[in-house]
Amino acid sequence: MKQNWLHYLIFGAAITAPVHSAEGTRGLEFAEAVRALIEPKPSIQGADPDWFFLVKELRHLSLGRFWERPWEEVAANKSNPVETMQEFHRQLEEKGIRLLLVPVPAKTSLYPEKLLTGFQPGVVLAIAPFLEEIRKAGIDVLDLEPVLLEAQKADSEIPLYCRQDAHFSPRTIELIAEFIAKSLAVTEPAPGGQFVVSEPETLSISGDQIEGSEWEGKVDPEPLSVRFVSQQGTRGVKPDPASPVLLLGDSHTLVFHSGKEDGMHCHGAGLVDHLAARLGFAPDLVGVRGSGMIQARKQLFYKSSATPGYWVGKQVVIWLFSVREFTQSTDRPVAIPLER
Repeated sequence: MKQNWLHYLIFGAAITAPVHSAEGTRGLEFAEAVRALIEPKPSIQGADPDWFFLVKELRHLSLGRFWERPWEEVAANKSNPVETMQEFHRQLEEKGIRLLLVPVPAKTSLYPEKLLTGFQPGVVLAIAPFLEEIRKAGIDVLDLEPVLLEAQKADSEIPLYCRQDAHFSPRTIELIAEFIAKSLAVTEPAPGGQFVVSEPETLSISGDQIEGSEWEGKVDPEPLSVRFVSQQGTRGVKPDPASPVLLLGDSHTLVFHSGKEDGMHCHGAGLVDHLAARLGFAPDLVGVRGSGMIQARKQLFYKSSATPGYWVGKQVVIWLFSVREFTQSTDRPVAIPLER
């Protein structure tokens, strides 16, 4: 595909991932098409006019097999993210705490046809080879892409990602909560107890790709099917700092949990809520609207340093953030201790 002037404006010299075999060629074509599509603004409207996409995520996807090239070329902060993850893993390991890394797949990897006509689900280059590199570094990783692709194939009526928002949908939150619970050897929802999951309700949102954009006020709100979690009769789960499980990460840990006033649409239907319903107890939560790799760890440092004995009893840290963090984070890695 011919490179256009916009590609050079944004990316400079042409970026083409090496092709080692015929396998994945269509995925590389998708990455190339994305590069030609990106404009210098926060979000764009897809080929399907009801769908909107975060440009920062598209920049990540446009790099193709980013892990096969020097990090100085592909990472916005010029650094290898695996080294940052290894540092955190070692710190937790010294305290006998398990780290479970849960990268959130790109919206476009599940819905490429909504962005560009002619591309189907499953064509976008899988991130599995890079996740395997992380596993070889000693870190437990959950690969959500196959799980979500299978769920999409089984039921394409309920979207896995919000059409107007950069975040996953309430349906995906429940799927991820179930997947994480199984990885922690909790295979069935906790019966009874203090957490109750509601019947599906309809929630209307104006997503973060619409608000403040040229499309604000021009598109109808997006309806979503959502199930709320109540704790002892009150909607929403209160994170527990003394919990053995900590959910750490970017705004994917906050969406549908921290409320409309925080730009996260509602209370009581986020990942921490549905994890509590699955586990039978409330996890702790450290979530940020920023870098899930660097800023989230800084907030964790502040919280643990201000809470005597914070790490006592901790068993698992679930570290969840968007895959775009691997290449698009502009935060320079710095040494971040667990506590003072």
